[in-house]
Amino acid sequence: MYQAVPQRPEDETATTRVVLVLEVPGGHSAAARAIRLADEFGSLAAQVIPGLRAHDAVVDAPADIRGLTVDLANRRVSVDGRPVRFARRELALFAYLASRPRQTVSRETLLTTVWADSPGHEHFSSRVVDTHVRRIRAKLGNHAQVVSTVRGRGYRFEPEEPRPAHGALPA
Repeated sequence: MYQAVPQRPEDETATTRVVLVLEVPGGHSAAARAIRLADEFGSLAAQVIPGLRAHDAVVDAPADIRGLTVDLANRRVSVDGRPVRFARRELALFAYLASRPRQTVSRETLLTTVWADSPGHEHFSSRVVDTHVRRIRAKLGNHAQVVSTVRGRGYRFEPEEPRPAHGALPA
């Protein structure tokens, strides 16, 4: 059984806790098998169900980047104190990148993780990712540079100013 349980039902923005209940008839070997199965299910759920992340990937404290506040635990983003209104998939994409700072993520990886629950996602063009990134950047305004393009490879969340290439002069 899979069930999403809000931590605080009175707060709509509360994070979600996933509860997996297994009843295992049999002895210790059956229970050990069930524990391995639960561990495998948890890994699969973290990859397949949008919004779920492995515990170590969740940033507990909101990050403030020169006026851009990213609160992954509560799935909130604001620019200069004003909330940014992302569509559900835009927020999932931004959160996925922001939870992996300075790590280049390919378009294919983004399609198979962020769009995993969309029927036929394996047939989507990488342009779907490009379009959502363009929309995210437009909503971030002066902070659009935190989502950088790594040509031929994918996208990266850059929480700091990009460094000039070796030998390049600053603008």
